[in-house]
Amino acid sequence: MLLFFYIVKELFFPFFLATGVISSIMLMDQIFQFIPFLQASGLEFKSVVQMILYSLFPILLIACPVSVLIGVYAGINRISSDSELVVIRSSGVSISYIFKPVLFMAVLVAGLVMILAFYVSPFGMSRLEELKFNILKKHTKIQLSVNRVNDFFGKKLIYIFEKKGDLMHGIFIADKTLAEHHTLIEADKGRIYFDDQSQKILFRLMDGKIHTYLGDEGYRITTYDQLDYDLNPPKRDRSDLPSRFRKNKGDTRKYKTDAELTVNELLEKIKSTPPSNQLHFDYLDELHARIVTVLSCLCFAVFALPMGIFDPRSPKAGNIISMIAVIIIYFLIFAQARSLLLQGKVHPVALYLPLFFALGLGLISYFKVNHNFNSILEIIHVKTGQFRKK
Repeated sequence: MLLFFYIVKELFFPFFLATGVISSIMLMDQIFQFIPFLQASGLEFKSVVQMILYSLFPILLIACPVSVLIGVYAGINRISSDSELVVIRSSGVSISYIFKPVLFMAVLVAGLVMILAFYVSPFGMSRLEELKFNILKKHTKIQLSVNRVNDFFGKKLIYIFEKKGDLMHGIFIADKTLAEHHTLIEADKGRIYFDDQSQKILFRLMDGKIHTYLGDEGYRITTYDQLDYDLNPPKRDRSDLPSRFRKNKGDTRKYKTDAELTVNELLEKIKSTPPSNQLHFDYLDELHARIVTVLSCLCFAVFALPMGIFDPRSPKAGNIISMIAVIIIYFLIFAQARSLLLQGKVHPVALYLPLFFALGLGLISYFKVNHNFNSILEIIHVKTGQFRKK
């Protein structure tokens, strides 16, 4: 029993270290995108902590499976390279015993990832969008002052002559996001509206004009009675991203991305959406991708176990390069399967092919190590009764 928990301890230390490093690197990129919102909130400690916490949940979904691979490899390699594995085997304990603590660790992490993928991460992503919108509302109410140029997130310059209650008079807007033209919007009056459902901030302008300088083509003035001007800061163009990362406008998804839906909501959407609808495949893709993420913790652990066993005849760099190559192939197959599923060309079972790929390689490598084989040919010779002379 002591041996069991000793190996578990040796596995979890590099796992936590790898999780921390990977999460920190990914979190730095997220924080860079949050800077405008954090500045708008006045760098309130509560808002900063909430944004980091909500962002951390989906990051852990990516970091944990990869960290299992690193943790098992580093832990087993340390035990093996220090000759502890030789002592364990010489005391009559089979190398197959190591499977128990490795699988124990993998099951614990897979359980954590399942909770994150099915419920916590969607909740965090949804709350993050709500937090951003609340910061924007607060920023808009505070920053739009009269008789001064209001710099709205560095992209929109707004000037207001007079404000009576929530009604504003004499409004001028210069929008820097309209890079193709020099555009100025003026309005006699206007009000700010917050649409909580679509998470939009609208400046309803009335009785105004839109001045557009067209360069060599001249100058254009457009008059309007009412104009709903979007005050939200410009967002990254996500049209080229998978549907799970795009905002889906419509009653079908209630303005949530696929990644913001819990597993129960996804199951309901799959049942209520006919296969003829593209959304049906989007929901299937998201659901099965989360299941694959959970199972990948187990497969990566089985794959990394034999790779971590130290062999003086095999250079350590060779195992590391092999692991990196397998992981790249794994995610290439996974990405291609998701793309085909979104197009409705394959069954969802195609998403599980990378798991069988990693698991199969891991079991073959374990069989080689456990029986002291150097190649697949030796295994075939033994199975067919053709022993080679040495």
